[in-house]
Amino acid sequence: MSGGRYTIILTVILGLLAAGYFLLVLEDEQIAGTVRVFEIEAEEVVEIRVTVDGEATTLEKVPMKGWEITDPIRYAADPNIVGTLLREFSTLSPSRTVADSAEVLAEYGLEYPSASVEVIRGLDKPMVLLLGDVNPTGAAYYAAELGTRRVFLISAQINGNLRRSTDALRDRNLMRVELDEVDEVILEKGGRRVVMKLDPFGTWRVEEPYRLPAERDEVINAVNTITGASAVTFVEEAPSSLEGYGLANPVMTAIVKSGDGGIRHTLSLGNEEMGRVYAMTGERPNVYSVSMSILQQLDREPDFYRRATAFEFQSYRIPTFSMDLGDESVTLVKHAFEDWRMTSPYELRANDRFITAMLDSLEIARVREHIPATPSNRAAYGFEHPAASLALTIEDRVRPQEILVGTASGDGKYRYVLDPAEEWIYAVDASSLQRLPATALELRDNKILRFKGYQVHMFEVITPDERLRVRRDQKQRVVWKMEEPATGDADAISVGRAFSELDSLYSQAFVTADPEADLASYGLDRPIMELTLQIGGRDDVPEERISLLVGKSFPGDESLVYVKQRNSPLVSLARAGFIARINSMVAQTPKS
Repeated sequence: MSGGRYTIILTVILGLLAAGYFLLVLEDEQIAGTVRVFEIEAEEVVEIRVTVDGEATTLEKVPMKGWEITDPIRYAADPNIVGTLLREFSTLSPSRTVADSAEVLAEYGLEYPSASVEVIRGLDKPMVLLLGDVNPTGAAYYAAELGTRRVFLISAQINGNLRRSTDALRDRNLMRVELDEVDEVILEKGGRRVVMKLDPFGTWRVEEPYRLPAERDEVINAVNTITGASAVTFVEEAPSSLEGYGLANPVMTAIVKSGDGGIRHTLSLGNEEMGRVYAMTGERPNVYSVSMSILQQLDREPDFYRRATAFEFQSYRIPTFSMDLGDESVTLVKHAFEDWRMTSPYELRANDRFITAMLDSLEIARVREHIPATPSNRAAYGFEHPAASLALTIEDRVRPQEILVGTASGDGKYRYVLDPAEEWIYAVDASSLQRLPATALELRDNKILRFKGYQVHMFEVITPDERLRVRRDQKQRVVWKMEEPATGDADAISVGRAFSELDSLYSQAFVTADPEADLASYGLDRPIMELTLQIGGRDDVPEERISLLVGKSFPGDESLVYVKQRNSPLVSLARAGFIARINSMVAQTPKS
């Protein structure tokens, strides 16, 4: 009995607590209303007057400029803060109505409100919101429309967005410039001057104190630092003297310009005080304080802005390039991702991995030393007769990236490279170019055959004594049918093993690519075996026949055999083990 009584008491207590909590939530949390206080759209407003603790701020929408403070000072308004204020005002719905017709507004701090927001739409009567005291829980504020006695609650956040002082409404951005509008930056400090410009090809360059490609990210960071400078405090309007702020002779000056002269903004930085720096701009004779980090980010030596890498490109954006290697000129074209083909001096597949690694190495080659590209230095570092010269076509760039490769340093640590359009020779780590090819044939694809097994529809093996041909079933793609020397189902496992053998066949050495070469000397005029794959012809894959001719063994080493594709002049040596395995498969094939 006693236990039951305690249970009832606890239930009652919990019920009371839940009810109290529910009432608090109703009062403290914003519950969206269905009716707006003011029937107005933010876009219709042309004038705003915000009064906080007796100080009024008037804002006007100025054509072509946007919102400006016109009283008590004339100054640009922060478009984001004004936008938030208008949004809160135009969409305002009470969290909860406290009194439909309050007899005494003073009880809510609304008889003489501490703040008000007046909004004007054209010639209409102004709409005025009165902001009163905070409610007992501290989570909301009392408010009312001027001329009514309905008192309602608004959240603390909405109250804060509406109750704005003059300083809070001022635009704290010292300048408003879009990044893509800037194509020149000038940084001056203590007689040091760094000038950086964007050239017609979209490359940032250091123009003073020397001419050199700039590190794009660092220039962009500098531009963002200058154009994004914002006032921490508004110190003084049009002071009679700038000496006390260190702005009569600024510690540092930063200028951003546009090529057409339409934009020129100056940021001057002066003395430091309490972790901040005094600043002013060329637009207004006002003094601000800004973050010390602005001076720290702009106070850099000219070398800081030098490009860290020798060249600026992304290897994946190169669709074609050419190389001069001694007397040979090589042209390579990318057919697809990591699918490179050589088009001259030979038409054959190129070594995708080799080319990708070489281009990636050139992309990230870091400059270890800058050497003026004088005529004597060009000769001294091997550029009269470079080991290689490259011309890389870059997507969306008019001018190809040219690269000359000179000699290596005496200790072998560095290799010297040169962009003929620049005035400097760069020393880069020798490892960046340690695999530079010496001849065109070093760029060939070491894989003898390239194909995807699922795209093969016919496979044929021809020897002087036998012919074996199988074809994939058109309906059941995992089923293979014999066509010669017998008909019927083929062993799909044996076919798969044959594909595996051919897919893992690599060139061990190049022999010749001369189309006039005597094939009889390699046993390729009368091959001991011909392997043919028919690829594509369906599934949007172009039809292609790949035939591999197998010749005689290499003299002195029977583990190697001469091979070539029928439609290519390239003769290579491959490991001969695959021949025995193919022959074994043919021997096990039914003959009738």
